[in-house]
Formats: sequence, C-alpha cells, structure tokens
Amino acid sequence: MGRIYHSWWSSRLQREMELLVFGHAGARVLVFPTRGGRFYDYENWGLVAALRRPLEQGLLQLYCVDSIDYESLYAFHQPPSKRIARHAQYERYILDEVVPLSEKVTPTRI
Repeated sequence: MGRIYHSWWSSRLQREMELLVFGHAGARVLVFPTRGGRFYDYENWGLVAALRRPLEQGLLQLYCVDSIDYESLYAFHQPPSKRIARHAQYERYILDEVVPLSEKVTPTRI
C-alpha cells in the first residue's frame, strides 16, 4: 500500500502544513482529523489498515490532512470574527492547495 508524506509552506495559512496520502489510485477521499487532531491520527488508530484491501486494489486513495483547529474554531482567546476568518483561510488551503495536489497526484479518469 502506498504511503506518501507531503509538507509545504501554505501561502493561504502562512505556515507549514503536512499531510499523508495512502493508496496509489482510485476515488480520492479527503480525511479530516477529529477536533484538534493531526494528519497521522487515522494511521495511528488503525483506520488506514482497516482499508488496506481497497487501498491496495487501487479503489481508494486517502488524503489525510492536518488541522488548525486551535488557531481557528477552538482558539477561544480570539474573538469569533477572527476564528471564522482563520477557518476561511483553512478552507482556501483545502480548496486551492490540497485538492489541486490530489488532482496532480491522481488525475480524474473518465
């Protein structure tokens, strides 16, 4: 089963971001961590191993992204407007950086 680690400076978030990709082909699935979780949690908890067969068969590809929960929605020291603005930056990171990476790594086949 393929496992690739990616790390890069996010221009949307102005910080280093990390993610793991499991599988080599198939439906691309974004895997978000639980509240305050990290990109490696699903692997550590055995969920990736539970999907070994479809991952190895090229039916499924997981993109396990990192969170910034404690900089956004759970940054209770910040006013709500700043927390939501930071979450909106995270959304742009997912849409403008992670999704294009997934399309580059595994182009959609029709």
